[in-house]
Amino acid sequence: MNNGKKILAALCGCVLLAGVGACSSSNSSGVELEFMTGMSTGSRQLKALTSVVEEFEKDNPDIKVTLVPGTNSYESDIKVRLAGHNAPDLWNTHGWSRDRYANFLEPLQDRDWADRMNNTLDNAIKKDDGSFYALPLDAAITGIVYNQTVLDRAGVDVSDIASWEDFSAACDKVVATGATCVAASGKENWTSGDIVDYMAPGMYNDDQLQELSDGTFDTDQWAKAVTPVYDWARAGYMNVDYTSATSDDVAKLIASDQCAFGFQPNSLAQSVEVYNPDAKLGFMAYPSETGDRYLISAEDYAIGVSNASEHKDEALKLLDFMAEPDNMKKLSDTTSNPPAIDDVEMNIGQLSTSYDYWVTQEQTRTVPVFDRVYLPNGMWDTLTSTTDALITGQSAPADAAQQMKTSFDSLYGQAS
Repeated sequence: MNNGKKILAALCGCVLLAGVGACSSSNSSGVELEFMTGMSTGSRQLKALTSVVEEFEKDNPDIKVTLVPGTNSYESDIKVRLAGHNAPDLWNTHGWSRDRYANFLEPLQDRDWADRMNNTLDNAIKKDDGSFYALPLDAAITGIVYNQTVLDRAGVDVSDIASWEDFSAACDKVVATGATCVAASGKENWTSGDIVDYMAPGMYNDDQLQELSDGTFDTDQWAKAVTPVYDWARAGYMNVDYTSATSDDVAKLIASDQCAFGFQPNSLAQSVEVYNPDAKLGFMAYPSETGDRYLISAEDYAIGVSNASEHKDEALKLLDFMAEPDNMKKLSDTTSNPPAIDDVEMNIGQLSTSYDYWVTQEQTRTVPVFDRVYLPNGMWDTLTSTTDALITGQSAPADAAQQMKTSFDSLYGQAS
């Protein structure tokens, strides 16, 4: 390891020491691994990972691991490192192991744990030949999180909501009780971006999705897809404090039994329970205009090993250690999602009832996250900003669609 990298490792270690309470130090006689976690300082996920890594270091005293917390610029940080041929030994691929980073990562389909992967992740992380490039720490199966108390007051049964027309009818009943139907954060508009990103798969048929993949963006179809969100805001279905609300405020509103639905990953349930441990929560499948209801299958927290690492064997050894059942359980328990490895006990709290119904009993189909598969790299900001403008009324659906097309046409075909 060169001196510059040692200095970086030491600095990163200081950050982790301040934020989590433990870190790896420089090891002049052994191997040092740099691990960019993409996890916030002080988060449940980083604390659990730190605990697992400490156990790994005890078993492997010649290997030291520097855990680097995530920042707001994490995605661009990784891009800069890859462009400079200076990739970390391991990094959190944040949803993009297959579709963006595969050329930079070590393939993992031959690891001992590979055949025990949860198959609900197949369409999110695997190539057609079965190869994959990251160890998921959880199997992110996402629906619409709901507050059962609010729905009971309104007389709404989520199993009856099969189309977005049904959803709007449910919202009419919810707002008639004085509650909010859908909450999102204008301060952190990834929450509004998630709404459209999760709705879009059910607004396109297979032929239309193929057209997107082939580089054709139909503005009329996109305008049709986002019109429900525009209409919800005009109908008063959304939180009145949207513009000033934070994601924390969304959790508080649902926790207070004053909001029915949140379009966020299942970790929203954990955030709600912080404010009201007695909140009655579940998740439902997404309505669809083009077929059966669906759930989003996504790579959430997933760790890859650089194929250019000077310490590839040691990095893979750490990855294998993380995949061991006790360690995988410790990591997945922080996410409100099932484990990514099948022989690991699932602990998703009260969401287990919804999981048993939609996944096990109904065998609801799963689809990948829309923007990761069908939109060019770099479009997320446009997706979130145009959705935000739809909610605030600054743009109509046709305007949002034209902005999306301009961004799509400029980015399609560019290298990641």
